[in-house]
Amino acid sequence: MKILSLFLLGTVFLLAGCESSLKERTVDAPPKVQEFEGSTERVYYAVQRAFKRLDFELVRSSMGRVEAASSIHRSEAFGNSRQITALVRFRESTPGKCEVEMWLTEEVAGDQFGGTYKKPLPEHDFYSLYFTTLQQVMAEDSGPADAEKK
Repeated sequence: MKILSLFLLGTVFLLAGCESSLKERTVDAPPKVQEFEGSTERVYYAVQRAFKRLDFELVRSSMGRVEAASSIHRSEAFGNSRQITALVRFRESTPGKCEVEMWLTEEVAGDQFGGTYKKPLPEHDFYSLYFTTLQQVMAEDSGPADAEKK
């Protein structure tokens, strides 16, 4: 009876620890936000071109929302694979300006980490890299007509 009680107590502690780490992995982080000059249509095409320039694959796109994913990075040493996914939403904030919101998530798959999980990345260097690239694309392109030609 004593062994069974210790076993159950240990199981409760183990599950309690898993629950807190799962919560940490799935807590929604606030987006990084930046404002750009241009219509929503112009920003829509520029957002897609910026992802392509950074070697991200477009997963889904519709006016006001674009999802993209990096290539999968495999680690033989750690026995896992990682991929960064990005969600960008944008809308007109004031006439002639668009507010762009971005969320990053890291997807990790591997035996050592208990399968597959997603972890929000509230702080990551990619945010500033992407927004800088988006600003460059916006400066280079005069609008959606240019994006269709290229």
